[in-house]
Amino acid sequence: MFDYIYQWIRNLAFYLVLATAVIQVIPGSDYKKYIRFFTGLVLVIMMMTPVLKLFGMEDSLKDYYNYAEYRWKIEEMENAAKYLEGIDSAEYLGNIGSADNNDEKDEDGKIDVEEIEIGK
Repeated sequence: MFDYIYQWIRNLAFYLVLATAVIQVIPGSDYKKYIRFFTGLVLVIMMMTPVLKLFGMEDSLKDYYNYAEYRWKIEEMENAAKYLEGIDSAEYLGNIGSADNNDEKDEDGKIDVEEIEIGK
């Protein structure tokens, strides 16, 4: 039990030193308020971990985060599938081949090469 508390305090101290160093390194004051906000949120979560572990809610918080991330990825894949279903692949691939229309092509779609020069 004391090892867990010691490790928790050590992690908090390391995080505070690291966050302070990052805030001091940032050159402009425009981003400092956002970094302070984010580091404050992370600090609150770090300070809540012993309470969450005491009540056995630490794993449920991780499960909720993983579930939300999983649902977001599934939704992203479904949106990509809907987008790809609406695209005519033959038309799309036909447009890729005709990107360079400056060369002379015959009826078969082959390029006539007049001269090849290697080196100088």
